[in-house]
Amino acid sequence: MNDKEIFLRLMSWPEIEERLKLTDVALLPVGQTEQHGHHLPLDVDNIICTGLAKMVAMETFDTVKPVVAPTIPFGYSDLPAFSRYPGTFTLQPATLISLYVDVARSLVKMGFKKVIFINGHYPNPPFIEEAMRQLTKETGAFFALGNFFVLADEISREILNEMGKPPRWGHACLVETSVSELFGAEVRRAKVIGFMPKPYPLELQNFIPVTPPGITIPWLEQEEVMNCCWPEESPGPIGDPAGHSREIGERIVKATIAPLVQLVNDIKTLKVNLKQLP
Repeated sequence: MNDKEIFLRLMSWPEIEERLKLTDVALLPVGQTEQHGHHLPLDVDNIICTGLAKMVAMETFDTVKPVVAPTIPFGYSDLPAFSRYPGTFTLQPATLISLYVDVARSLVKMGFKKVIFINGHYPNPPFIEEAMRQLTKETGAFFALGNFFVLADEISREILNEMGKPPRWGHACLVETSVSELFGAEVRRAKVIGFMPKPYPLELQNFIPVTPPGITIPWLEQEEVMNCCWPEESPGPIGDPAGHSREIGERIVKATIAPLVQLVNDIKTLKVNLKQLP
């Protein structure tokens, strides 16, 4: 298949009308436009979520024929320390939730009864989840969230361990660099500079104590913590991108999309009773 058979933005309205006779599943990539160090473009999160959605659509084309909706290229980065980097955009939570709701509602009104958000930006999920809650109550449609940072965590830690690197990853690091490179991002190889934050000093335990799984702390909003992760001298990443490769990207993507492919196939015959929409 080619891109015109996958991406909604490349279809004409009669082609969408015909496709709706074959599928009611849409994949909605959600990313962000922000700094990713010296070696990667601002578009990394959008490149990753769009690439993942495309791969899932290709893997399920013969069975479900889902479409990939236009990528939402803005997310939440109203965070301490990030404002010092030019190129970082952010939407306020209420605006972002409304954006997610409006775009997904538009897909439902077209006839897509099942919408899967594919997230490529770490802080976005709480706002996507709130949007899905509102949409489910309003429309009766099926919604789900595939979060790259959870789906890719196990394989990413495995690869970092194999390479003798610390298990911390998530921003312009080996993982994001390899995956975005696989999906066509330009990597400025001469400018690959990583940054591994120092361990949190004892005084920061008042802000981010060690917690077991199941306990959540809004550490992204804590200025003291963020300044530890992104101090003045930080070039932008968290983690070491050195050793990145398309081959590593392929391993990560293969593991990441497997649960999403299963989900798309599983919901093909799911019965959805839509509510009357204005």
